[in-house]
Amino acid sequence: MEKLLTAELDALPLSHPDTLKTRRSGVDCELNVEDIYRVCLWSRIANRVLYPLAAFKVTDEKSYYEGLKQILWDEHVAVSGTIAVDFFCQSSCITHSQYGAQLTKDSVVDWFRDKTGQRPSVDRNEPDIRINVYLFKNRARVSLDMAGSSLHRRNYRQVGAMAPLKENLAASILFKAGWPALSAHKAPLVDPMCGSGTFLIEAAMIAADYAPGFNREYFGFLSWCHHEPQVWQSLLDDAKGRLQKGLTDMPEITGFDIDREAVAAAKTNIQAAGLSHVINVSHSDLFEPASSTASGFENGPGLVVVNPPYGERLEDESTIGVFYSKLGRSLKAKAPNWDLALFTGNPSLFHRTGFARQVVLECRNGDIECKLFKSTMPPAALDKTPAKDTPATPATLASVGEVTNARDVWGNAKSQATELPGLDQFRDRLKKNIRSMKGWIKSASVTNYRIYDADLPDFAFALDLYKSTKGNVISLQEYQAPKHIDPVLAQQRIDAALPVVCELLECDSENLAVKRRSRQRGETQYQRIEKTNHFYEVEEGKCRLLINVHDYLDTGLFLDHRKVRQWISAQAAGKLFLNLYCYTATASVHAAMGGAAGSVSVDLSPKYIEWAQNNYVLNQLDMDKHQLVKADCTSWVKAQSKQSQRYDLIFLDPPTFSNSTAMEQDWDVQKNHQSMIDDCMAILSESGTLIFSNNYRRFQLADSVKQKYLVEDRSKWSIQRDFARSPRIHQCWFIKKAG
Repeated sequence: MEKLLTAELDALPLSHPDTLKTRRSGVDCELNVEDIYRVCLWSRIANRVLYPLAAFKVTDEKSYYEGLKQILWDEHVAVSGTIAVDFFCQSSCITHSQYGAQLTKDSVVDWFRDKTGQRPSVDRNEPDIRINVYLFKNRARVSLDMAGSSLHRRNYRQVGAMAPLKENLAASILFKAGWPALSAHKAPLVDPMCGSGTFLIEAAMIAADYAPGFNREYFGFLSWCHHEPQVWQSLLDDAKGRLQKGLTDMPEITGFDIDREAVAAAKTNIQAAGLSHVINVSHSDLFEPASSTASGFENGPGLVVVNPPYGERLEDESTIGVFYSKLGRSLKAKAPNWDLALFTGNPSLFHRTGFARQVVLECRNGDIECKLFKSTMPPAALDKTPAKDTPATPATLASVGEVTNARDVWGNAKSQATELPGLDQFRDRLKKNIRSMKGWIKSASVTNYRIYDADLPDFAFALDLYKSTKGNVISLQEYQAPKHIDPVLAQQRIDAALPVVCELLECDSENLAVKRRSRQRGETQYQRIEKTNHFYEVEEGKCRLLINVHDYLDTGLFLDHRKVRQWISAQAAGKLFLNLYCYTATASVHAAMGGAAGSVSVDLSPKYIEWAQNNYVLNQLDMDKHQLVKADCTSWVKAQSKQSQRYDLIFLDPPTFSNSTAMEQDWDVQKNHQSMIDDCMAILSESGTLIFSNNYRRFQLADSVKQKYLVEDRSKWSIQRDFARSPRIHQCWFIKKAG
């Protein structure tokens, strides 16, 4: 939520808004004392406001203890005051957070004792200052916690439901759902599963211009030596006036829940927030007919915000799936034209609601990976159920290539699964492939591989499996069917195969992308399909790599070149490596992790250069040794021939054709490969090796290349078992200088 927090802070009247800088897990900025107060009072998203005191390297416990003693502690807390310590450590010489906190306390106390003969006391609940220490890779960052405790504590939660959302997470969801703009136009809001009322209260606070920290009785700066009470009181007075004005013109905010205890908890919390007169809560069941239940939908359209059960406490996936289907039907019936914001820890089931999807936020709720889906419910007149004898099938995929998520066709696939001829044979073949490849996968230490490659003509697609840190990820690539094949039937086969694929390959449908492969021309071969920016981390040998199965036809990792990358890794120690048309630079990462003295990777695409950069960062590579160059490879190599630099290993894997406007001339691998190879050989060391590869199936290596250099055809060697059915997927040669 870092970008959301940056936007929120940018909207506050801070003294130095130009210093805002988004970083991982937070935002850096320059604040004066009044700014600190304003952020603590008004930020709905932040957890902490940390004022940095010092940062220093740590070699052992003693150096950490002494580093803390360089801080002038009496500038922040009186000797008669109280302190508390929050200590977090990772990958450092101090490995136990409780011991680190104790060591911090001892150093601060000893500093005061050495100077005054007295010492401050410890108060873990509401200290005069709370010291925050983050020790990562033996570098300590010491700060004061200006909030004193997490800012999500608004001081209105008296009773919690079974799984309450944190207040700042609820506010973030409302921001991403567009509630601030909707509430400004007095659109209503309904939470039909309101639980303890967090969404309702946060929505009312946003609509009323109610400062989230207004009711907090404790902040970490209240006893800080630099505290300015008059400035703080002025901000409180301003917040009080804004609240009084805001409460006079409020939108309708309604919540209900089937759980009577949850409704009672919500009413208690709403009363504690002073919002009983602007929020309506009742006991009701969303799934009951509209005539027999309170709704709040009468004055719409507006925003429905809901955090339904994730399924962790329900018996099985089918039970929670039915629940999501009922949820979709009820909302369609009761809230046509309303906006929907659905936050769930079981995102693979959103398709069961029947609504179009847009993911607007990905985050964690505790230790659960969650997504916020935003949608607009259809008008009542358009919500028509098709006749039973009319099969509802997804639109045929575009000829250039399309990527779709499995959940978009899941319902149809389920219904077709028992009817489509040949589906049992596909299931049996996939099971057979899994069994037969198990031994090879283990012996070859392969984690990403092709498990099925159009083995059955009627199911003409390839399945690539990636083992990511978020579970198995599947890329299903459909081959373009011949003209005599009914495209609707071909699509039905794809749809029906999806549940089988997810079941046998143990893949969440959220992590399955369906793509159509067809002949590509010009720039369309690398055309972007979606914009999810959803990357998965996978491993290959020693390397950690990022893939994206949703946004492009290719995923960022060419599996058929796996053995070539392994060879490069094994040969790279102490050598200088050049990667031309580097794509996402996976081969360069292998070279670097194999001990290459240095590497240069060249590609014309800024997107792939950025992707490659992220791969380098993921593997903590030294960017002084391993360079990324955005350039036209043909021009760059010609220019390098005039330099003295020579490379021990060169990997040349060009596209079949390219007519990018950023290139000096069009590229055709059959026409232009000879001159490109000559240019590469000119910058190859005397004992070096050029690995030349391409995937043009009708490619013929020029005789002049074979006559001029030592050429070894390594195509058969380079294709491993999972691509045995596609021996022409690429061709590969090792080329050395003669003599």
